[in-house]
Amino acid sequence: TNIFATTPVVEGLDSLKVSQNKLQQVATWKRIPAVVVCSVAPVERQKVVKTLDMWKKLGYVFYSGIYFKDSMAATICRSTDLQGYIIIDLVTQETFGKDDDLAVTHFYIDTDTREIHWAKIYLKINVEERVLEHEFGHALGWMHSKKPGHLMHEKWLRGGWETEGLKKTIK
Repeated sequence: TNIFATTPVVEGLDSLKVSQNKLQQVATWKRIPAVVVCSVAPVERQKVVKTLDMWKKLGYVFYSGIYFKDSMAATICRSTDLQGYIIIDLVTQETFGKDDDLAVTHFYIDTDTREIHWAKIYLKINVEERVLEHEFGHALGWMHSKKPGHLMHEKWLRGGWETEGLKKTIK
């Protein structure tokens, strides 16, 4: 079966309660994140721009410009200080569990403030339609939805472009 990662890897999530039955955003960015695409990431600039545009229409804000496979991106991708970045990279053996996962997103949240500090999206080669948009949802703090046709549905074949509930609310 083609599925997304069963659950995003959320560091700092131990004390948060996550609903399995409804769409839930477990954390948000307090700062505007910058998007970084590592040199080996299997994605084209146009796809990243299209994905960001989709999320911008839902009210999310990203740092203007993308660090796309350039020297700054290389520096950030090698760094251990990922604070403030959403990074897109190629999967490694260490980041993947099951062979049928299409992608996985790791993100760190502060459980006291529910602030996302960084996110890293790992993609397989030959990225399927909707995968990057779905993984950005995780990078923005959203967990999986059980609603058929929803962008955040955990099973790629049962998902779709429905974005109900994902619109950013001002807090």
